[in-house]
Amino acid sequence: MKDESILQYTPAKWEKAFKSEKDNLLFCLPNFKVTIEHIGATAVNSCRSFRNVDILLSTHDYGAVSTIAMVLKSKEYKELKELSTLDCIVLIKKSKVYGCGITLRIVQYASMTYRRITCFKIFLKESYDCVQRYNIFREAAIKTANFDIKEYNKMKYNYINSILDERFRFE
Repeated sequence: MKDESILQYTPAKWEKAFKSEKDNLLFCLPNFKVTIEHIGATAVNSCRSFRNVDILLSTHDYGAVSTIAMVLKSKEYKELKELSTLDCIVLIKKSKVYGCGITLRIVQYASMTYRRITCFKIFLKESYDCVQRYNIFREAAIKTANFDIKEYNKMKYNYINSILDERFRFE
């Protein structure tokens, strides 16, 4: 992640990259029932982002997460083992067409991980103040983590969980 800068929101580029990759994923996975969603900073108006489009692929086929990951690893994706967990496999690749990275999270539909990811996206879309706080957090976190992606992602994971825990405590 060294030398990666946080960019202003560019909806046309991010949306085109997402749609292109969604079509590619659906082509690669014709035998699986999946839902593919644009998540992360590139999916939220006014949120700054790294040169990375985040995608959530949830499977309705019980136990198919690792099988889907295996199929996609044979199609240019590489696993980020340091970010993968028991219920979420994280894959990455470079988009040849749009010059950005693709980060793909594969989860079981309606799992706790699925719900937390989609809730945070909704929360960001509902609250401009939350977007601004998230932008500030991310810029500080990348410097604090000294551009170490693993450390940065731990900080981001903890930040997102604290926001969600706070929000659900008041509902």
